Amino acid sequence: MRKTYICLLAVLTFAISSCNDWLELQPENNQVSDEYWTNKEEVEAVLGAGYVRLRETMEQQLVWGEMRGNGLTTGSGAILADIFRINQWDILPGNDFVKWDKFYQVINYANMVIKYGPEVVERDPSFNQNVMQSYLSEAYFLRGLAYFYLVRNFRDVPLITEPYMDDQTAFEVAKSPSNEIFRQIKVDLEGAVEYAKEVAPTVWEAKGRATKWAIYATLADVYLWTEEYDKAIQACDAVINSGQLGLLEGMVNNNNNWYRIFSEGNTNEGIFEIQFDFDKGQTNNLMSWFGTNQRYNVTERTVALLSESDEDIRGEGSSYLAGDFSVWKYLGAEAETGIPRVYSDQNWIIYRIADIYLMKAEAMAMKGASSYGEAAELINQVRERAQISEPVSAASTELEMLQLVMEERGREFVGEGKNWYDILRVASRNDYQYKDYLITQVLLTAPASSAPIIRSKLLDENSHYLPIHIQELAANRLLEQNPYYDNLN
Repeated sequence: MRKTYICLLAVLTFAISSCNDWLELQPENNQVSDEYWTNKEEVEAVLGAGYVRLRETMEQQLVWGEMRGNGLTTGSGAILADIFRINQWDILPGNDFVKWDKFYQVINYANMVIKYGPEVVERDPSFNQNVMQSYLSEAYFLRGLAYFYLVRNFRDVPLITEPYMDDQTAFEVAKSPSNEIFRQIKVDLEGAVEYAKEVAPTVWEAKGRATKWAIYATLADVYLWTEEYDKAIQACDAVINSGQLGLLEGMVNNNNNWYRIFSEGNTNEGIFEIQFDFDKGQTNNLMSWFGTNQRYNVTERTVALLSESDEDIRGEGSSYLAGDFSVWKYLGAEAETGIPRVYSDQNWIIYRIADIYLMKAEAMAMKGASSYGEAAELINQVRERAQISEPVSAASTELEMLQLVMEERGREFVGEGKNWYDILRVASRNDYQYKDYLITQVLLTAPASSAPIIRSKLLDENSHYLPIHIQELAANRLLEQNPYYDNLN
């Protein structure tokens, strides 16, 4: 959002088959101007830059999705003060982790491709209409996904659909209400489906670039937030019935096959994963955050959930280590071995097929008691894959049914940036019908000494959203601070 030049670093000579080349390449070292758009490679370079910026949001995705929930907490190592404050609900507008600039950079790159990509078809004979539409599909996906993160965390945000190209472009934009943001997200994603690829020439492209299934997965998530449950079910069914994806078998030759989702990455279960590969010079900080620096640990709540069944292959030694509560799924070479990974190049998974089963279960739970049985069946498919022989039964009330879904999500997606959103989504639907659920869930892991203060904050629904950073307010005079933080410094 801030008035920032887009500096571009490399030369436009690359092979699209190389994950490393494509993800590291960005347009040349000047601002992207109207004169830049001359061939297909230049369009793809700007699109690739959008994926690179998304990759740079990883820790924000983790902090925003976990630190206000009850699945992870701060660890015993080198904790950044701003992360600790978010975890303790002591969030101020100067907190570095409430900056949204990288998400708006993703949006800006997408806006560039959407505006200028179609013009290149006339200039480059090798850039045909079908390829251009495929690139536009990816750009709409990136824009929709970035706005989806923003609206869940800030609620009302500036809606920008034109690229910021130079100093002449107006960059002071007022916030749009969340319903308009959600409307734009759905327009982007629904429009992107038609021309999206169903298959890709390489595994990393099938998992690391926007396919039809990644778009449907995101749409399913969005529809849960907008309370359009039939549409959520249809989007989930599109993924489940695609023939391209499926739940991994839980145990193979006495080995924990579920663990391959993280130790190997890009499995048949993965739908959209941010790509890393040490051999191509791509690493991340997951081993540092969860291991060396112990920034993040699982909570006792997570341990309790994963300890309910001795059969659960996702428990101690897989999702976490009992000794120090570290998140082993990001640290280990294999489950239950204690052998650490050699390199920190795990993919960051945004959507995988287990998410689809449990999103569909949530939507079924919201369709009334007659659908509770089907919701329970979907939960049990995930539990059976985890080798749990005892099925859950349909609950008697909507909230109890939703709690079954949320508890299974708590077991399956430890540290995957989903926990807080699950709590907020359930609590806020139907005009905050289940606000008490949110308060109860957050307080499960709050220190006893600060629980009364946190509870008083959570009673104000405006506190469930992050403040706009003070630098954004200074740069954009049309912005207004989110209500809860008006008088906080």
